[in-house]
Amino acid sequence: MSKKQQKKKNDVEEIIAQRDEYLAGWKRSLADLDNYKKQVEKEKEMVVQFLKVNSVSHLLPIVANFEKATTSIPTEIKDSEWMKGVVAIKAQLDELLKKEGLEKIATVGEKFDPSFHEAMLEEESEKEEGTILEELEPGYRIGERVVKYPKVKVAKSPLRRPADEA
Repeated sequence: MSKKQQKKKNDVEEIIAQRDEYLAGWKRSLADLDNYKKQVEKEKEMVVQFLKVNSVSHLLPIVANFEKATTSIPTEIKDSEWMKGVVAIKAQLDELLKKEGLEKIATVGEKFDPSFHEAMLEEESEKEEGTILEELEPGYRIGERVVKYPKVKVAKSPLRRPADEA
């Protein structure tokens, strides 16, 4: 092989090595850009969820009042058009909040979980210790984020007396 051919071969190998280096750099940059886009999207979703939680949390006292009002309607006005209108408005509000992702947190019969429930009372019970016996106030969440913790009564084991052990 002549010097000229050897130089061309070396030049080609150098160009191929440089090409491979550039290609690897572009691939890394593309992967970095893709990761950045995913991170920005995740942060955007977190901001949207935070804003939803913030707005919805201000509506929860209204929802609670509607719930109390519609569950204690006097029988003499239960079938009035006005009362049907109030119940329809409550249903619209419930549907709007459901579309925003608001869910009621399950309580009675569930196992107490401090990340989703707030224990207000304990009561001796034959049920398994830590079982929720009663919901004192409802709780809500959007996704895995708790908007309002439900206040609950939780079962505890009956106290043993020395006479019972004999």
